[in-house]
Amino acid sequence: MTNTDTTSRHLRVAPLGFLPEEGLALDLGRGDKVVTITRDGWKVVPAATDLPTFRRTLNTKLLPAPVPGGSLTELRELLNVGDQEWARIVAWLLASLLPDITRPVLLLTGVPCSGKSVTVQLLGHLIDPGFPFGPLPGNEDAWETAVDAARVVGFDNVARVPDWQSDALCVAVSGGAMTKRGLGEPFPFVPRPDRAFILAGSLAPDEIRADLADRTVVVELQRLAQRRPESELWKAYTKARPRILGALLDLLVAVLGKLPAVREKADRGEIPPQRMADHGLVLVALEEATGGRPA
Repeated sequence: MTNTDTTSRHLRVAPLGFLPEEGLALDLGRGDKVVTITRDGWKVVPAATDLPTFRRTLNTKLLPAPVPGGSLTELRELLNVGDQEWARIVAWLLASLLPDITRPVLLLTGVPCSGKSVTVQLLGHLIDPGFPFGPLPGNEDAWETAVDAARVVGFDNVARVPDWQSDALCVAVSGGAMTKRGLGEPFPFVPRPDRAFILAGSLAPDEIRADLADRTVVVELQRLAQRRPESELWKAYTKARPRILGALLDLLVAVLGKLPAVREKADRGEIPPQRMADHGLVLVALEEATGGRPA
């Protein structure tokens, strides 16, 4: 049977409960199999009526089934990042898989020839193959088309973020909503999509508006000392991707296991409140799951 439903709001990821730690389902882009991830582990299972349904678009491509026994080191070896930048990327990848939580925009900065564009593509393809990747949309209709197409949305060669685009990103990150006047429906309510955004460009953090900066994680890439042929890089990535995805899900299982206790600490006031509270709890759970070391 198929688990595709054109009326579903879920693209690629869907919750299995009310709280993130109750688990999620990951759509592989095929009708017969999905991946369930809970605190007890992850597994590839047949699509069933008791599992969430997913919406598919023209950008929904097949995601390889994850396999156990891999390591995120296989991904890091393909990227041009230090320890601090790598830790931020891992946290962003985990947050991008969690449904219905606030998650920051990932901003990749750096000088020319630092690998920004290919880094966006590697990270995006790990979560959502076929994700939109190109320049910032020129108008609001183009923006809506881009964010409706996939779980991950990537923008390349970003030199500035117009005010309307900054507002759109802030609203999307915060989980807000908008209204649109449609034929026969004068006041429909359209939820903002549950998406993960990546920007790649020469922007410095102080070149974006303060409200967007508060919702952004910055990763600065250094100039590559030696450029690896992209064909060689993609060959290595494609071969390792099922293991990399499995390793990411292993870490996500560990984070889900830590979240209930972390949430209790937050309720007792032992964790300072943050603007993106759910994402902050994920960061604390990740730190506890890894002992504070980059994964």
